[in-house]
Amino acid sequence: MNARVPLRQWFAPVPMLAGIVLIALTCSLGRWQLSRAHERIDQQTRIEALQHAPAQRITAQPVSADAVLYRPVILRGTFDVAHTVLLDNRPHTTHGVSRPGFEVLIPLILEGAGARAVLINRGWLPRDPMDRTHIAPYATPAGEVQVEGIAVPHASRVFSLGRHDGADEVGHRLRQNIDLDGFSREIGMPLQPFVVEQQSDAPDGLARDWPRADLGADRNYGYAFQWFSMAVAVLALMIFYSVRRYRHLSRAATSSDAA
Repeated sequence: MNARVPLRQWFAPVPMLAGIVLIALTCSLGRWQLSRAHERIDQQTRIEALQHAPAQRITAQPVSADAVLYRPVILRGTFDVAHTVLLDNRPHTTHGVSRPGFEVLIPLILEGAGARAVLINRGWLPRDPMDRTHIAPYATPAGEVQVEGIAVPHASRVFSLGRHDGADEVGHRLRQNIDLDGFSREIGMPLQPFVVEQQSDAPDGLARDWPRADLGADRNYGYAFQWFSMAVAVLALMIFYSVRRYRHLSRAATSSDAA
């Protein structure tokens, strides 16, 4: 018959303390990720509500980004076609099929006193799979036009081996990324501190079914799951090694009693 081992001897002090600290740390990180997910969901809800607010007219007068971000805007002006930029590596999914392509960005020189423009993301254009530089035709209206859209902080961004702000692509029509301040200096005209994703329809061959705003709450839930899983794994290991230690001490105590 195995001798009884006091409960306090089941756990080795140092590994037990380290396990408790690690469980507390991973649970804390998991809770932090959950709180970040909830913050992102709340922010996304606010953004979606702003997108249904009344449209605000934007002219050449300076406008702060905070005043219009994620809100509908109406603009009148003339497209500066000479400074068209095509953002490369922007896939677009239609009916479950992802296709490579570009996002077409053109400055719109705004009506009103003073020379100021706003960068318009006019939509998506498919790419020729055999020749990256072969651009499908699309129409750009001449003269003064009205554009309706949603103001966003910046154009979409992708990973690039060059500088993240696109400064090493100045003067190129095809680019990976674009920075508003740098582009403003490049074209020699001040820009409003936001980009407008065009929503108004136009027979120009561009797709404008913009994806729903996603601030990444799912990633935070995924990270939280990983941290809590780690805590459970540490607890399981503590129990496993404690039981094994108990059995080892029991056998040792039994052998000692038998002797």
